[in-house]
Amino acid sequence: MIRVLYAEDDPNVAAVVRSYFEHFGKECSLEIVVTGKACLDRMATGTIDVLLLDLVLPDIDGLNILGQLAVRHDRTPVVMISGHGQNDLAVRALRAGAVDCVDKSATQFLQVVEIVKRVHAEHAASRSSRSPHPTRTEPYQILLVEGSAPVATQIREYFQKNAPQFALIVAATLGEFARFLHEGAHAHAVVIGPTPANTRPLDILRQLRTEATFIPAVLLSARNDGETAIAAFQLGAQDYILQKQEYLTELVFSLNNNLRRADIERQNIRLTRELEELNQSLETQVTARTAELRALSLRLLQIQEDERRAIARELHDQVGQMLTGLKFQLEAATAQAGPAAQEKLSEATITATDLMRHVRELTQLYRPRVLDDLGLQPALEWHAKQFQRQTGITVSLDLALPAERLPSELETVIFRITQEALTNIARHSGAKTAAISLSHEAEQLHVEISDQGKGFELAPVLERRDAIGLAGVRERIHLAGGRLEIVSQPGQGTRLNATFPLPLLAPA
Repeated sequence: MIRVLYAEDDPNVAAVVRSYFEHFGKECSLEIVVTGKACLDRMATGTIDVLLLDLVLPDIDGLNILGQLAVRHDRTPVVMISGHGQNDLAVRALRAGAVDCVDKSATQFLQVVEIVKRVHAEHAASRSSRSPHPTRTEPYQILLVEGSAPVATQIREYFQKNAPQFALIVAATLGEFARFLHEGAHAHAVVIGPTPANTRPLDILRQLRTEATFIPAVLLSARNDGETAIAAFQLGAQDYILQKQEYLTELVFSLNNNLRRADIERQNIRLTRELEELNQSLETQVTARTAELRALSLRLLQIQEDERRAIARELHDQVGQMLTGLKFQLEAATAQAGPAAQEKLSEATITATDLMRHVRELTQLYRPRVLDDLGLQPALEWHAKQFQRQTGITVSLDLALPAERLPSELETVIFRITQEALTNIARHSGAKTAAISLSHEAEQLHVEISDQGKGFELAPVLERRDAIGLAGVRERIHLAGGRLEIVSQPGQGTRLNATFPLPLLAPA
């Protein structure tokens, strides 16, 4: 529910507005007050979402109410309601911080409910994206560039009496203005008077924008010159005020509004910078932690390979030798035994021979000596023959490796992913043939393992938690700095492509 307060002393206008809200504003609740004091008292409760404010009330005019709300730092959006012939007052109201101004005599007034909804939506959107209004304990430093002493005195006295939130600094000459800019003095806003140190106001504004881009600037002019006003706004002025009756009130309104915006903008810039620094710090920490985890994962894989190598060596050197000795003993006992015992000893010898063969195969599966001694190509050729003998699946090899030996870690990764890929082909594809291809360029090594089997839907398989084989393949390739692409569709086979960066190779 949008809570709307309307300050209006004309009962006829108030009744019309109430009828509009009853017919078109079902999601709005409307309250009406008839005096400025009642409006300020009601606004003090802090429960109003949009304020409709008549410019002319019997006790306090709408501009003064806007000023008092600004002093309270009340950020409720205000829509001014003006009468016929109050265009100048409407402009002053917008300068004082009103978000919109509607003429009672215009057809636009019939859309007051839609205006309220739009203003409330825009205010809600801006409120969600902006930081809180910064509180101040010190006055704003306002630099006045004005060569006329009477004008400077008038503005200073008015500020002291009516706007104590401003502390005025006067630059009466062009040299004082230049020293102020170049000596690092600080001003929150600059007011350029109608006779600024015998120099054109636009020249002062141009120099200000060269030295200080973001300081709010307000121009005071003694005559209504449309071309000068347009040029001032094009040069970055925030406001252009004519020196007519009550122009000092408009100047205070304008400075309040523009300084409030500048404060919010500065705070947003600071918060954005802090957020960027925080993000950069987090990215640095994430990068460092990722590097640590990658190094740890590589270390774990290396430990696994070391354990495999140790187990293979243990099987070969201890278990293998013991079985060899057992076989020799059985053969010797067979030669000396009688006919009845020879048959049983021969069977035991055959069993020992089979155990020796299984131990040799197990040793090669854990860590093939050919990989360490001769390199990747002989190891892949040996494994393809073993795989074909065990599964009956024909494996074709197309191996074009660099003349120099690859690093041991990279050879191990390629050998292990080939092992896993062939195991998956035997288990799941139903294919009769498989192909392994290795090729290289100047800085890349390409590995492709393919089959013409059943294929599968890729996404569901990769999402399954029990797809440990593919997950292991992907992890090994990633840790080695490579890229993996898996292409598969039901009935069209599967192709695994891995690409690795080639380091600077030493001669074999």
